[in-house]
Amino acid sequence: MKLKKILPLMLSLGLLTGCASTGGKGNDEIVTEIKEPVEITFWHAMNGEQEKSLQKLTEKFTSENSNIKVTLQNQSSYPDLQQKITSTVSSPKDLPTMTQAYPDWMLNAVKDNLVVDLGQYINNETLKFDNYDDILPSLREATTIDGKTYGIPFNKSTEVIWYNKTLFDELKLKVPTTYEEFVNVSKTIKEKKGIPGAGFDSLNTYYTTFLKNEGQTFDPNFDVTSETSVKAADYYLKGIKEGYFRIAGTDKYLSGPFANETVGMYIGSMAGETFVKLGVGDKFEVGAAPYPAKTSIQQGTDLYVFQNATPEQRTAAYEYLKFLTTKENQITWAKETGYMPIRKSSIESDEYKNSGSLTAKILSDATKDLYIMPVVPGADSAFREINTVLEGILSDTNSDVNKKLEEFKNTLSSTWE
Repeated sequence: MKLKKILPLMLSLGLLTGCASTGGKGNDEIVTEIKEPVEITFWHAMNGEQEKSLQKLTEKFTSENSNIKVTLQNQSSYPDLQQKITSTVSSPKDLPTMTQAYPDWMLNAVKDNLVVDLGQYINNETLKFDNYDDILPSLREATTIDGKTYGIPFNKSTEVIWYNKTLFDELKLKVPTTYEEFVNVSKTIKEKKGIPGAGFDSLNTYYTTFLKNEGQTFDPNFDVTSETSVKAADYYLKGIKEGYFRIAGTDKYLSGPFANETVGMYIGSMAGETFVKLGVGDKFEVGAAPYPAKTSIQQGTDLYVFQNATPEQRTAAYEYLKFLTTKENQITWAKETGYMPIRKSSIESDEYKNSGSLTAKILSDATKDLYIMPVVPGADSAFREINTVLEGILSDTNSDVNKKLEEFKNTLSSTWE
């Protein structure tokens, strides 16, 4: 249902309400029409240009749907948002109507029946989602828990190669497409320019992506002391020892060293394009290319609606998240924030490809094979622990890799629940 702008208040109060029972509790009923003005609250963690874009899209939505008021509540950061959700699920009445979240943040809430099964809305003949299958399959997969669709993808990204195109042209280098080529190009840059050729911005995504391209998944069944795990650590460690790789270290992100021309290329989130361009300025030409392996990670949060909301609020929230994820609005969101559009039609549109974004023209290739982290208890903590372990290994070239991974295995025994 397209909720149309209602001008006279009397008309908005005169709307009928249509309800269809889903066969569950009374609070599971689906309202197909809004009979009176309704307010929804949305917890998010967008800041800077991302928050400005969200505010503009929200204003556009409310101007077209004057009987729905959306109150945006910024929770400052992802960690703060996660903590707020975790601490509030014990008191459902204090939850918002909807929130941004990673799937594993919502596991306990889903288990306690606090999250709306959006599949009921998507498949409702009156309310159904516009071309739901247009959303990238891997993104849809990430919002499915126990066979039900609990979220809608929103602010998504993947990793790409950011490279100094001026330097590559000077040295007649081809952008690497495999891990082996990534090493060879990095060695050439080190040899010719005396600087590390490359690095990976995120050590935990490096590790899990390397494993995925070796046919392994980082989950409770994976042995972090295995040959594949050692291979992942050694690949990066050898580069550190020989000087053709580096880590972010105290710089936190490699966009700074890249802009200062102390590293020739690096792998980082496509959502960092604004920071890359701002840092580089007119020092050199920047290039972007797909991740140098078959499979790359999909990152970012989804949108979830809580059961504590009234049926009217849940329908209003559903209409709002549908609005945020239309082809047109996803192009706008991507252009203004650097996130990737979640829809294939948006990615392939001329408007997006010609938007001036360095990643827009390569995104079709960069999103051909995206993987998701397993949505299981303890996944978030285990994923974050990877960074600590790898940083310890890579910061000391004399590291005993096997010993460090054995310690990691012991830590994980209490992390995976």
